[in-house]
Amino acid sequence: MQIQLLVFVTVVEKKNFSRAAESLNMTQPAVSQQIHSLEDHYGVKLFERNSKRVELTRAGEILHDYAVQILNLHQEARQAINDLVGLVTGKLMIGASLTIGEYVLPRLLAVFTRQFPDVEVAVSIGNTEVIADNALNSRIDVGLVEGPVNPANLMITPFLEDEMVLIVPSRHRLASVDTAETSDLSNETFIVREVGSGTRYVVEEVFRTLEFHPKREIQFGSTQAIKEAVEAGLGVAFISKWSIQKEIQLGTLSAVRVKGHSFPRPFSVIWKKGQFQTRAMKEFVNLTGSSDFLTALEKGSFPSPLE
Repeated sequence: MQIQLLVFVTVVEKKNFSRAAESLNMTQPAVSQQIHSLEDHYGVKLFERNSKRVELTRAGEILHDYAVQILNLHQEARQAINDLVGLVTGKLMIGASLTIGEYVLPRLLAVFTRQFPDVEVAVSIGNTEVIADNALNSRIDVGLVEGPVNPANLMITPFLEDEMVLIVPSRHRLASVDTAETSDLSNETFIVREVGSGTRYVVEEVFRTLEFHPKREIQFGSTQAIKEAVEAGLGVAFISKWSIQKEIQLGTLSAVRVKGHSFPRPFSVIWKKGQFQTRAMKEFVNLTGSSDFLTALEKGSFPSPLE
């Protein structure tokens, strides 16, 4: 029955018998046979078929809801048994906001995969809003975010302290100073992230704290693009200290503090409240707060003049 339900759910997802067969590494006649067997078992028609796609009948819609639950419960049961005998296996779906995904998660995964090589890891990258939504809708097991999220249905645990610093090109007038006055920023163009980004939210908080609003902003969709824009002389930016270690070492960017101010922020682990936690997920969450990860992060980063 499990294989029949798996075939049924895959046909629903692919909306096509041929694509479902390809996804399952089966022949199309074999897929059709499994669906016919399922229809015979329940005594109902599950799909309305036409030449291009298949649509669920009302009975099919009802069965689909239960089939997804049954398959998920089966996976949870298998994972729980593996946990009992001490095996850390299965698939771990991780979501990360862009700064974390580009500059922190690779070092975290380097430690995790060495310790648990039998876990299949899948990573998706998006801004904080996207990652929080994916966690709430169970599209990922665990998320790593840099911005605030609604705590109503999410568990939120800070795991790493970040700091937003001002970056300027190496030949900028502020490149040779340790601290700048707020007034020094008045005529600068600021390079910022898109709305919905955790970095964008924090940068707006920085501007409010400084009681300052840029006269001109240019928006980019990633931290890497912001760094390259600043290097090219398009403007200046507030950015995560973890994202500029190489550029500081190479001398292509300079980091400056604003006199009398610091702008710390936490990176956080999130997951859906009440979610079943596999052993792999538990080990990953535990690793984010471990000394092994912090040591790997420090060894992998270049020394910063701000430290």
